[in-house]
Order: sequence, then C-alpha cells, then structure tokens
Amino acid sequence: MNRAKPLLLKPIENPFDVRLTLPGSKSFANRALVCAALSQGKCQILNISPGDDTALMLNVLADLGWSVSGRGAKVELTPATTRRAVGVTTLFTGAAGTATRFACALATVTPGKFILDANARMRERPMGDLIAALRQLGANLREKGKPGCVPMEIDGASLRGGTCVLSGEVSSQFLSALLMVAPMVGGGVEIEVRGELVSKPYVDVTLTVMRSFGLPDSCIKRRGYGKFIIKPGSYTPQRYDCPPDATAASYFWAAAAITGSTCVIDGLTRQDAQGDVKFVEVLNGMGCKVLEFPNGLGVRGSVATLRAVEADMSAMPDCAQTLAVVCAFAEGTSRLTGLSTLRVKETDRIAALQAELKKLGVTTRAGSDWMEVDGRHDAYLAPTKRPRVIQTYEDHRMAMSFAVAGLRVPLRIERPEVVSKSFPSFWEYWERLAR
Repeated sequence: MNRAKPLLLKPIENPFDVRLTLPGSKSFANRALVCAALSQGKCQILNISPGDDTALMLNVLADLGWSVSGRGAKVELTPATTRRAVGVTTLFTGAAGTATRFACALATVTPGKFILDANARMRERPMGDLIAALRQLGANLREKGKPGCVPMEIDGASLRGGTCVLSGEVSSQFLSALLMVAPMVGGGVEIEVRGELVSKPYVDVTLTVMRSFGLPDSCIKRRGYGKFIIKPGSYTPQRYDCPPDATAASYFWAAAAITGSTCVIDGLTRQDAQGDVKFVEVLNGMGCKVLEFPNGLGVRGSVATLRAVEADMSAMPDCAQTLAVVCAFAEGTSRLTGLSTLRVKETDRIAALQAELKKLGVTTRAGSDWMEVDGRHDAYLAPTKRPRVIQTYEDHRMAMSFAVAGLRVPLRIERPEVVSKSFPSFWEYWERLAR
C-alpha cells in the first residue's frame, strides 16, 4: 500500500440530500467465494467488493488453482482443469481476518499441503478456537509460530467430521468457516457453541449464502445460535449478486445524523441479513428519522440536538467506532456495550477511539467490553480552529468513522489510504456530501 498524504477534511456549510449506490458487501463476497470454490464449477460473482480483503480471498482461490478473471465488480471463477503440482502451496492472507479464518477451514477440505500465513498484525490475532474445533473434527494443523495463530501448516482434505465444541466469544468468523466447509465431509458435522456468540448476524449471512449456492435446507439444522448440525451435501455453481455493504452505509447514515442531512442507500432494507442495517434504529433512538423505501434505506438527521444513547453493539461491532463518533456530537453521556471483539481487531479499537476522541476534547471511559462517551453537541473547537491530526492505526474503520467528525470539525486524517481494505473508493463517495 503506497503511503498517501494526510487528508484535510473541512466542515460542510449546508446539509446534503443524497441517494447512493454503494459497492458490494465484503462479508457476502468472501462467503460467496468460499461457496463458489466448494461448488467446483464455473461461477460469476457480481457487485463484488473492491476492497483488499476480497482481493486477498481471490488470491487464495488463485493459489488453489482457480482461474480468476473479470473486470470491475464482476468476477468469473473457473476451476482448475489440471491437478496442482505436488508440493506445498502457500496461502497468504495479509491483514484480512475473514480471509485468514475462511482459508484455514477451506484448506482442510482441499487436497494438498498448505502453509497459511498473514501479516504481522494478523499473526497476533486469535485463531485458537477455530484451530481447536478443526482438530476435533480430524483436521491436521500445526502452528509454526505463536500458538493459536498463523503461520501454520495444514494437511489438506484431512477434515473428517463428527462433533466439536467451539467458543462463540471471540469471533463469529470461526463458526462461519466451519459451517461452510461442513457439508463437504461424509459424516456431517455437529457444532456446539459454548458461551454467548458474538456478531450473530454474520452467521445468518453465512447461512444465506450457503443456501444461495444450492445447499438444501434439509442439510442445515440449528438450535438458535447454540447448536448446528450440518449434513453432507453439495453446493452448485451460481451467478451470485452481492448486496451493498451495510457497514459502509453506516458512515453515510452517521454523516446525515450529525449534520441534519438526508442520505438513502439503494439496495438495503431493514430485512437485510446484514446486522448493520440496524444501525438506523440506533440513530432513530438518538432523534433521527428512518426513511424506508421498497429498495432503499435512509436516515434524515435531526434538526434538534441529538440525544445520548445506550446501545448494545455485540450484533454490529463494525459500527461501534462510527457510533462513538456520533455520540461525541450528542448531548449527554452515551454508553456502548458488547465491544469485547474490538480489542482484537486490526488494532485495539477501543483504545484507538479514546486516544483520537480526546484530541477533539471528548471525555471517554472504557472497560474490556464497554465505552462511555460524554457528548457535546456544540462543536468543541479550540479558538485557533486548527485541524486535529487523526491517526488511523492501519485500521480502515478508524479512517472512515472519523471522516464523520470531519463534517463538523476540521481534521487531518493520517494514512487515508487504509480505506482500501474494504472500500477503496470511500473518499470519492465522501466528496459527494460536500457538493
């Protein structure tokens, strides 16, 4: 990633009224790519996310022998016509947590021998619960560095099925990875989830994509989010269209909230499987109006002062940073809970939020899984009105969430290019709000 110059953001002078069509969801895209690979047939993925995370997942498929072609948001996948040369295949997933967890499970049902590796931060992020569950199901995996993390050696096609116990308290990506590969083993898989599962809506997204690739409902049995029984089955090649990214939409809804503006995102509704569409309900509780259309979902910001809010963000943790920034412009103390997963993301997102909000004069308090924000609706600028410099910690969501604050106070965003992880064209879209 080339280092870009810091980006100066200036407050807008007038409210905006926009309707946007956003790129596809990386959550849907990466799941679609796994199911496409497991279908073993030619597939097309439309409106695919342009972000780095999806590109890394495509690289994994290419390393597994797939032909990947296409232009823009349309990708065609063609399975290999010849067997890979005997040897060890290296799968490198960079900073992509989703791709790393999914590639780990995918390798256990793919013939061959693999080395799975990632960047320095990803080598620190936990995967022990997934590794333990895969081992319970017969897979052969050997960590080559820190226990419970990549890099690791994986014996391909070693997954045998059976019963496993998986902790749900660190990442729902572990469960999603297991669910997608489970139909590929002859004996089926039974997964018992111990503890409270975090980020539950992402599991619903996983099951939605599995069904979209032809896996019969009869192969999936569940008891809430505590137990899943996946019977042997097969995926069928598809032409799959990814829905817009609801997490990306949250930044524009937040922008409308703090500026008294209006923003509608095409292609999303309250019924979408993506849990982040519920972000509009949190903003509604702060005084905004939710706008619903047959094929669009929007927010109209309050002309009055935003109210503080208490919100459990465990089902939409990727919106927590954005909400914290919105709460800085609300009157009163807001309390955000369900934030345990934020400590082990691209950075410690709670600590990063506290450090950067402090630069804006915002008082915060935090624990292991909660955060309080003392909001002040009157822009709290120093007399010089000198732009604050916001660090992004190599975290795309830090850059995009603080872009929201930049609509009200002058800011300078360091490393603005980090948005490429999920939304490379973010700043071009953001410019539309100031027109």
